[in-house]
Amino acid sequence: MRPGQYARGVSTSTEPAIRRGARAATHSAASIVLLIVGALIDICAVANVPGAAIFPDADGADGGVLRITGLGVSLALLSVAAWFSVLWRRGHPLYALIAGALLAVIGMSYLLLLVGAVALVRQKPAKTMQVGVLVGCGVFLFALREVLTPWGGALAWFLTSDVSAVVGIEWKIVVIVCTLVSLGAAVGVVAITRTRVRAERSEQQAAAQLHRADALAEQTVRQAERERIARDMHDALAHRLSVVSLHAGALEAAAASRGDTGEMARTVREQTHAALQDMRGLIGELRSGADAEPSVPATMRAVGALVAGLRAAGHPITSLILIESPERAGALFDGAVFRIVQESLTNAIKHAPRSSIDLIVQVSPEAGARIRVVNPLVGGMPGGIPGGGNGVLGIRERVASLGGGSWIGAYEGAFIVDVTLPWQERG
Repeated sequence: MRPGQYARGVSTSTEPAIRRGARAATHSAASIVLLIVGALIDICAVANVPGAAIFPDADGADGGVLRITGLGVSLALLSVAAWFSVLWRRGHPLYALIAGALLAVIGMSYLLLLVGAVALVRQKPAKTMQVGVLVGCGVFLFALREVLTPWGGALAWFLTSDVSAVVGIEWKIVVIVCTLVSLGAAVGVVAITRTRVRAERSEQQAAAQLHRADALAEQTVRQAERERIARDMHDALAHRLSVVSLHAGALEAAAASRGDTGEMARTVREQTHAALQDMRGLIGELRSGADAEPSVPATMRAVGALVAGLRAAGHPITSLILIESPERAGALFDGAVFRIVQESLTNAIKHAPRSSIDLIVQVSPEAGARIRVVNPLVGGMPGGIPGGGNGVLGIRERVASLGGGSWIGAYEGAFIVDVTLPWQERG
């Protein structure tokens, strides 16, 4: 991790993915089982349709075998094709509902109709009443047809091997009971599903609240760390800078009659005061959080004043500054240009005091920003301020964060800082 960069904790929980995968596998297995069982039931229920099957004679002369006609074979194939719609019941429940309605109208069974209705209610809970009324009426009409017409011989045949039993009152009661049980089972499935959905939703809300609490706790810890750094900066540096500023003012007053000495003292006082203001702005940012506005904003418009102040302090700087449309620049881009120029000049003055410095700053919306600072390499000169190398590293980090490029280093007896930044329009 780069110096000065916060480490961001990344929470990678695989539990939701595992749960989704298990749920998808369970749904696929259930769909296949439902397809097989439902198709088998409706193949047997082909005998419900008059003309689809020939029941054996009561005397058993034909061997007592139920024979399926060509119509029955066609209906069996149709029922198998219709039951494939359950594979898409989650995404397209209308397919299963329409296919089930077709099988119910033909007279085989209403099982697929109930499956499609449950799937549709799951997807669109607001339509529960309408779907329930329509499907319930359809199922009761199916039952009435079996009670009052020749439809419905399959159940009696498979349970008693005597199709004539279908005319008995007991089989009419069985049909009504099966209808009520089927509708009750469908309602129960819908109720259980909704209960499970509510439980999962509550669990998700609880997880979201926990995540929010963790984020707030982390934010509180970071804020406490900012306040600690702000206190340390104030206690360790603000006092020293204030004393330096006071003494520089006294030096300016005492040496006003000595020409350049007074001007140098004035520059020391002004620069120290500016540094104190900058530090106070940074302390304010730390105390207020990352979104607070700095009290002394950095802007490329101040590059000229920065160079003029350094020249007044006696530093020989040759500069070419061309800045177009600064008012269109984004805040990060605007501040980065100023800070890179400031740090580059500070680095040059620190390591090559009183040496000539060449500065080029070119900024335009079409080309972005180009910053180039060149100073001679000077070794062992008195007055140089020791540095920790963080200035150059800070420039590289700032450039990288904005997607720019940089070349910083020694070349043919000079130290060069060459930076390019892509233009960023104000939002």
